Amino acid sequence: VPYNPLDPSNPDFGPLIPTLNTVFAAINQIFVAIGQPERTIVFSETEASSVVIRDENLADISTTITSALLASPEFVLFLEQLGLPPQAAPLVAGLFGTTYGQARQANELDLLLLASSTVIGQVNMDRANYLISQGLSPALAYQFSTEGVTLPLEDKWVLLPEEQNEIKVATDAFNAVIENMATQAGLGLVDANALMTELSQGGVDAGNYILTSDLVLGGAFSLDGVHLTARGYAAVANEFLKEIDETYGSNFEEAGELVDVGEYPTNYNEGLR
Repeated sequence: VPYNPLDPSNPDFGPLIPTLNTVFAAINQIFVAIGQPERTIVFSETEASSVVIRDENLADISTTITSALLASPEFVLFLEQLGLPPQAAPLVAGLFGTTYGQARQANELDLLLLASSTVIGQVNMDRANYLISQGLSPALAYQFSTEGVTLPLEDKWVLLPEEQNEIKVATDAFNAVIENMATQAGLGLVDANALMTELSQGGVDAGNYILTSDLVLGGAFSLDGVHLTARGYAAVANEFLKEIDETYGSNFEEAGELVDVGEYPTNYNEGLR
């Protein structure tokens, strides 16, 4: 999922951009005032915009946002634009603080999980019902509960750069253990991690096909984005046969016994194979 999937031509999103930018302007002023302009949230009316995410590695400035909004004489005017009375100031300022205290827009270094596509732009009903219980109208509650727009995507939907590094460190360490054990035991070893990297960096030559990690068109991965297609597994099987030849002296490859990757489907519509 791209980090910037919010399309201004989308009739459900584009017309709301001016209002959204007006809402976030109040918070952006605070980001700039505390010397953290990189947190500003702005949606483009001409280009695709990044989703809003919660970055657990950012300092939590919830109380700073709340205090700054309450101290601003313009905040009451802002509430009036939303159709709220001045008495709602503490509630709304507190909600803005807790919601955007660790918020920012995603960038090219962030990885959005495939499953996030099912929630981006959707109303989080649990959040909406909570806001309604706090006194907001249903219309406002829904407006401020849109995933990735007014409600930052939770950590479970995004792999931050720090988390990606943690995964790499753990993967490399575990693979080192596997390699060491295989070497000590004199066993063949297929480096599946290296193969996956190759798939994502130009592709793997599989006879009449170049398999890549691109979803659908790459041919290697199924539509869940995790498991391989039959064609992808056939390519992996060939790597096992080659390693068996190398380690144990067999001759699968020399005898022409590697599988024909093209005989195995991608499990998609015929036009996409």
